[in-house]
Amino acid sequence: MRYIKKSEIEPRDLREYKKNCRKASPPLKITYKDMPKDGTWQQLARDQGYLCAYCMRRISLDPADQLNYLNIEHLDPQNQLPDEATTDFSNLLGVCPGNRSSTENAKKTCDAYRGILEEDQQTMRLNPLDEAQMDTIFYQRNGEIGSTDTELNKELSDKLNLNSEAAYLPQNRETAYSQLVKFLKAKKPIGEWSKPFLQQAWQLFCTPDKTGAYREYVGVYEYWLKHWMKK
Repeated sequence: MRYIKKSEIEPRDLREYKKNCRKASPPLKITYKDMPKDGTWQQLARDQGYLCAYCMRRISLDPADQLNYLNIEHLDPQNQLPDEATTDFSNLLGVCPGNRSSTENAKKTCDAYRGILEEDQQTMRLNPLDEAQMDTIFYQRNGEIGSTDTELNKELSDKLNLNSEAAYLPQNRETAYSQLVKFLKAKKPIGEWSKPFLQQAWQLFCTPDKTGAYREYVGVYEYWLKHWMKK
């Protein structure tokens, strides 16, 4: 996970939908089921650098790409909100499918895993839109994600299953860490990683490409480069 700076303005098609519902006589009910979603999909993908808000896997806007197709997630659970509140853009995130089609719950992650929990267990404090929270996130060399905040640390696994080896997330994050170290070692031996050198690596690994997409698991690169720059 990493901090997401989200657009404060709702997508145009969502604003128009709400406006037209309120102008109708009598006013029409505003619901998540009926709201247009194209603008929301596109804005969430752009805001998040085309990465899942939770696991940082690639998300796609191509419906044919079922393994990566963006799903809309309600940070505050949809089943606990009144109808109009389910269309609040500030409460929406873009997430990966999370292996939701798997028959094994251990392989499900992100909102797909959260969705199998009992309704009273789905609420969580963990929030990628909260910069202070995201500053507590860390990554081990073995790819395990954690938080220095005890409650958030527990939610990473218990609510989103982000340390599931069955879903290969720790293994993928470990690969990202290894790729970064291999790149740095090929340029300079450990002990010679100066701050300017690491800043150059940041430009390569932690900045989006021309389409606005970040590398998968970019939070791993960000965490370790920041960690080494502080030394």
